[in-house]
Amino acid sequence: MRSPGDGAGRIRPCVTGTAGRRYTVRIEEVTAVDEKVMRARQARRRSIMAAAAGLFAACGYRAASMEEIACRAGISKPVLYKSFSSKLELYLAVLHEEVQGLEQTLTVALGHAGDLESIVTATVAAVFDFADTHPRGAALLADAAVAEEPSAQRLAHRAATICNDAVSQALAAYPFARAEQRRLIAVELVAIAQACARDWAIHRKPIPKRDAVSTTAGLCWNGLAGVRTVAQSPAGSGDPVPVLDTAVPGQAGFR
Repeated sequence: MRSPGDGAGRIRPCVTGTAGRRYTVRIEEVTAVDEKVMRARQARRRSIMAAAAGLFAACGYRAASMEEIACRAGISKPVLYKSFSSKLELYLAVLHEEVQGLEQTLTVALGHAGDLESIVTATVAAVFDFADTHPRGAALLADAAVAEEPSAQRLAHRAATICNDAVSQALAAYPFARAEQRRLIAVELVAIAQACARDWAIHRKPIPKRDAVSTTAGLCWNGLAGVRTVAQSPAGSGDPVPVLDTAVPGQAGFR
């Protein structure tokens, strides 16, 4: 006879069923059932969010209905409300997932960037990649920025902040004449990349993504020719070198 401590013999205390019958349920059996239920719930949640993302992107938050989302997800409306208590909760969940996707795409791209020019190219490429592989997400985040829901606006602002912070941090190794320039350059770089990527996607990708990225990155990179930087201090010197004259991309101070 197995002791209560044996792995294979662990049991849950007897439970009373119908007609007063008592049953013994093994913990392993209960755990397996719980895991199966959890997987089913997760799959249903993914299905709901995919259906909601498509509808929100197609007709906007206001026009989308929970009834239509439930229909697209292949469930009843009462079942939908068991997963999300309101349309706003579902909308915010979808937006949050897209913010995470954008952050991951940009983080990976900037992780491989070395010099300043590659940071510019990586930023632009990441934004285009997101617009290409997550078209609904890019549209949703753009619409959320001007939505009437303050909570949606905050998430859109968070997405912009994540992008700006990531680029600004990547630029930290480069000494601009004023610290405020780094943040401004990051904000403008992200904004230009997003505007170009959105236009490219809306017009059904009229040119290959590779060409669109190189064109946009070239525009941004050449624009940096008008930004002054500070030369690196000589070894052993604690004093900054005077501000350089306006430089051309690729010359000292820009790599």
